[in-house]
Amino acid sequence: MNNTSHRQPRPATLATLLSLLLLLSLLLSTAPVAAAGDGPTNAPDDTLNTADIVVDLGDGRTIVRRVAFPEATISGLQALQRSGLDVTTVDFSFGTAVCAIEGVGCPATNCFCNANTFWGYQFWDGDDWQGYMVGAGASTLSDGAVEGWAWGGSGSEPAEITPAILSASAALQWMRPQQNANGSFGNNVGATADVILAAAAANQRPAAWTGASGASLVDYAAANAAAFSGASAAAAGKLAAAAAAAGQDPRSFGGVNLVAVINGRYTPGTGAYGLNNMDQAWSMLGLRAAGEAVPAAAVTRLASQANPNGGWGWAAGIASDSDSTALALQALRAAGAPASQPAVVAGLAYLRSVQLTNGNAGFAASPEQPWGVASNTNSTAFAMQSIVAAGQDPLAAGWAVSTASPLDFLLGQQLPNGAFVYIDPPADMFATQQSVPGLTGKPFPYLSPAVALRRGLSWVASQQQPDGSFAGFNPGATIDAVLAIALAGRDPNSFAVGSNTPLTYLAAQAPAYAAQGASAAGKLAVGAVAGRANPRSFGGVDLVAAIEGFYQPATGQYGGGSVWDQSLAMLGLAAARQPIPPAATQRLISIAATGGGWGFGANAAEADVDSTGLALQALAAARVALDQAAVQGGLDFLHDEQNDDGGFPGYTGASDPGSTGLALQGLAAYGLNPRDLQWTTWDDGAPSSALTLRTPVETLLAMQSPAGGFPGFSGPNDPFSTYQALSGLTNRPLPIRQPQTWFLPIGLRW
Repeated sequence: MNNTSHRQPRPATLATLLSLLLLLSLLLSTAPVAAAGDGPTNAPDDTLNTADIVVDLGDGRTIVRRVAFPEATISGLQALQRSGLDVTTVDFSFGTAVCAIEGVGCPATNCFCNANTFWGYQFWDGDDWQGYMVGAGASTLSDGAVEGWAWGGSGSEPAEITPAILSASAALQWMRPQQNANGSFGNNVGATADVILAAAAANQRPAAWTGASGASLVDYAAANAAAFSGASAAAAGKLAAAAAAAGQDPRSFGGVNLVAVINGRYTPGTGAYGLNNMDQAWSMLGLRAAGEAVPAAAVTRLASQANPNGGWGWAAGIASDSDSTALALQALRAAGAPASQPAVVAGLAYLRSVQLTNGNAGFAASPEQPWGVASNTNSTAFAMQSIVAAGQDPLAAGWAVSTASPLDFLLGQQLPNGAFVYIDPPADMFATQQSVPGLTGKPFPYLSPAVALRRGLSWVASQQQPDGSFAGFNPGATIDAVLAIALAGRDPNSFAVGSNTPLTYLAAQAPAYAAQGASAAGKLAVGAVAGRANPRSFGGVDLVAAIEGFYQPATGQYGGGSVWDQSLAMLGLAAARQPIPPAATQRLISIAATGGGWGFGANAAEADVDSTGLALQALAAARVALDQAAVQGGLDFLHDEQNDDGGFPGYTGASDPGSTGLALQGLAAYGLNPRDLQWTTWDDGAPSSALTLRTPVETLLAMQSPAGGFPGFSGPNDPFSTYQALSGLTNRPLPIRQPQTWFLPIGLRW
């Protein structure tokens, strides 16, 4: 199932206005406001109660906060005010109203300033969001309550959640204030790398974690990359994995080529990286994070280092432990070892034997040794990652002890303030850091768009023909390649075969291609600008005039009236910095498909992802606001179409690289974060685990072939799919507007 929720504001209707009247009564508090001294509670006292608050800001951002409180119960208003969020309220004679959260909403001087959008207030019943029948000041929250606030129209509600998501969010919330001014944790690169991996596992941007100086986690790790990576193969591999998790390219991180550092520690004759199993496993994970293949000898080497009981120790000949075993299993699977490989099967059997040494469903560090008998947080989280990596579900009956799961044990290790203990209190930073990847069901390594773009553009370069064009059908494919290159920040003119570039090829094709229709003329204008050429004089064609030649002022229609004609014509004008006629914008809005979104033809019976992603980019280029009904309808359609694996379907229904790329560009056009909780899915259908959080970006990255392309109609490296997938991974919409001055035929400087 697709466990997400995305309901954005819609225009005012009678029902909306009636809902607003009801909402006013619910949000007006009759209970006293929290005392002035109330604030976020961070005491480690495990006798405190907790409530989680999920806030949908209505613009694609979701905030999750945990509040700890000593009272038996508090009100929803008190919980919100203690969350640390910026909350604007107004006291009326009949109670207190919530006007704004984090600056989103209405000012205190006009608390109900918008009849169409307002703060909805709900509670999570374990399966769905439910509306309160009382106001936030009159609601009663006890331990474990989950509150929801959503800015939007009638029916708006936050994304769906799980206990694991709430737990991971609380862990990160506890960690965040402990970041040093220089961006680090503990002035230690290894610990900082663990936080990078934890933040990325929970779909947060590690670069957004900044210290008082403004330096981020990533800045600190990059500044110390040379010294840290030189310490050992394991250090270089772990840093490469952290760099990729942060969206960076390990081939160029802090001025260091971490792939070269890892390979410098490799001994081809033995397949060994460094000196021990940690060196071997982290090197393999670092290479895969960088998009590199792992030598077969290295895979064989790690598999052969297992002990007779199926587990691995930190080095050969050392007693097995859960952590080393879990890391080895993740490394083997990342390197391509099948789940049926004997070493993988034996490693999982070892972990199960460790789990059964205690009755709490957790994992001990090393039951063979007196210090490692008790179940602990780190080993349990690591084991959960390796179970998912091996294609199994740690929530399944096969990993239960009595009726308890590893997740049950892990959740029981968390204190009310969000921190985790190792075995017993007090709070433990390392345990908290390592708990999050287990809670989100994400084994290492995490793939990076920067790496995918580097590899993808290398494949694109291999598809260039002697005339400067790129493989695919007609000039349109070459335009798609040009757009992918430019969106990735490269100059398409730098891709050349002799003196032939894609722009010289397109210029030669311009007269015939632009005459084919509005979509062709518009697309060529977008491509010309992306290639740093003048659209008013490209191949002897004034592409703006060509687009306008297909315009019907009476109806606002371009060309034959399809959504693609309309959208690409509008994008072409925007690329050329020409005004888009209001009638054209209205035309695109009016030809939406039945039920929201857009299909290929006008007013299609059913929308499709590709057309909707393109239309959203055109509307954003025409400056149509996010809260406009057609835009909301398009986003709702994309949300409803999103597959359980996080991707977006093509015409077969399966997640498709090209369709997912276009959907990502549609989201980017409106500044929506595709890794936000609103676009996060999880699948509880075997063999998937409901723990594993999936986003469109991660799903698309996983589709890339070893050669660097993406699959499509022509095979595992299809030109069209690859060009569109790479464009989506840039997180940039069309059109591209180059910062360049051109001389125009009409005598104006642009």
